[in-house]
Amino acid sequence: MINYLKFLLILYFLGFSAFARDNASDLIAPSSLGDTSTDHGAMQWVLRGIKHNLGLKIGRMEVTNYNDRVIISLANFAPRFSTTARYRESELAQNRQQYLATSEIAPIFEDEVASMELRLEGRMYYGTQVSLYTTTSRLENTTNQNINTNTLTGPRFFPEYQTSTQLQVIQPLLKNRGTKVNLAASELARSEVLGAHYALRSELEKTIAQILVSYAEAEFGVANLQVKQDAVRLADDLIDENRRRVEEGIMTSIDVTQAQARRAEAMEAVVEARTFLSERENSLIELTGTEYNFGMDIQISESIGDLLPLPQKDRIDIGRSMLASNPIYLAALERVEAEGIRVAYAKNQLMPQLDIEATLGINGLQDSFGGSYQDFSNRDRPDWSVGLVLSMPLDRSSDRAQVSLAKRIQSQALFTAKQTEVQLLILLDNSMHEVEAARERITLANDSVRHAEDVLRSEQRKLSSGLTTSYNVLNQQRDLSFARTRALAAQVELFRAVTQLYVAEGSLSKQLNLEVTVASK
Repeated sequence: MINYLKFLLILYFLGFSAFARDNASDLIAPSSLGDTSTDHGAMQWVLRGIKHNLGLKIGRMEVTNYNDRVIISLANFAPRFSTTARYRESELAQNRQQYLATSEIAPIFEDEVASMELRLEGRMYYGTQVSLYTTTSRLENTTNQNINTNTLTGPRFFPEYQTSTQLQVIQPLLKNRGTKVNLAASELARSEVLGAHYALRSELEKTIAQILVSYAEAEFGVANLQVKQDAVRLADDLIDENRRRVEEGIMTSIDVTQAQARRAEAMEAVVEARTFLSERENSLIELTGTEYNFGMDIQISESIGDLLPLPQKDRIDIGRSMLASNPIYLAALERVEAEGIRVAYAKNQLMPQLDIEATLGINGLQDSFGGSYQDFSNRDRPDWSVGLVLSMPLDRSSDRAQVSLAKRIQSQALFTAKQTEVQLLILLDNSMHEVEAARERITLANDSVRHAEDVLRSEQRKLSSGLTTSYNVLNQQRDLSFARTRALAAQVELFRAVTQLYVAEGSLSKQLNLEVTVASK
């Protein structure tokens, strides 16, 4: 029998350990981002942002926090060990009947008890509560000291060592039965981990998009600054030409003054272009978590236009892809699942508490500690008991309200998920329209630049022949500068629209060959 109880003890402990180990292996660990090697200047900024952006660092910490909460939620299922040691002395006056039960008269019954209990207990995922404990007591009193063993049958010991080992199992049959109920807190914690991971993915996509757009705007700033500086040079050339013509008597001084005024306008545009470029460069620094130094040199040298491919799929295919990969939408669906867990738990709590309790035990009595355990083998049958325990509150209004509340919150989550789906599909459709419109604006803007260049060259030839005025040439120079700026801006708008499209689809990092992974600690 003792071997049987030892086997149950080992099985119990290993069972709990295996449950905890298996569950821990499934946990989602803190998120990390895989790197990709590229020489493109914009991608270097992206990789720097992935590593150092403070918002992404906060998001990673949030995932780790929720992951720890999953581990904490499983703590109730870990086996617990406890030990208790007690010592007691008591004196009690004996009555006449107690006197007669012994061959010696002892007016005072003196009792000394020293005991120790070892207990191992815990709860399994199905709701089963298991307790395994052993108690050993050393008993010494006036009865077992003075009793005449010749007058009574059976052995008597001085002192006595009594040992008992018990295995108790409590299994809920209705309320709190099953893995869905008992693992509800753990599953909700897991859902929060996924929610935090989706939030991190969403923040990642937005951050990458912001870095890329800031880089594209900085690239525009560099090119636009060159355009404005070219306009200043054209104005300088015209000023010199007009002065020469004034000296020759072909023009008046007003023509020089007009050219100088236009140069001032061009210089003002240069200042504005420099300010815009500086702001975009600072935006890159902020988004990438780069340590800031006044006057630091930001290299914007490579064209970003071809970094992202233009979308090749139609609206329906992109919509399907969005529903499968957009982290905001996936987070909304995950919340629906979480609220479903709460509904199932609330429904279970409406049931009465009906438990079956079973106890299996054995005991021994001898004149030594080891002998009391060896006495287990002398017992033909163990002690056992089995029973049912029923309990339930008479007022179930609170529990019913919990079910109604959980169902309403689940319905809200469903509506929110549907609303998110519609909003994202509209955003996706708008982004595709923006891409198409931006491509058309690029064509029109480039045509406008070519026309402006042709008109300027024509006006310059006319001016050389005396067929037009310097003022007309100045106007054409300004028109050309504006046309070139609009063409550059159209390129940025196309890139911004494509970036937004992939953010809405949830595939921006994939388009850049950046692998988002969930790594273990």
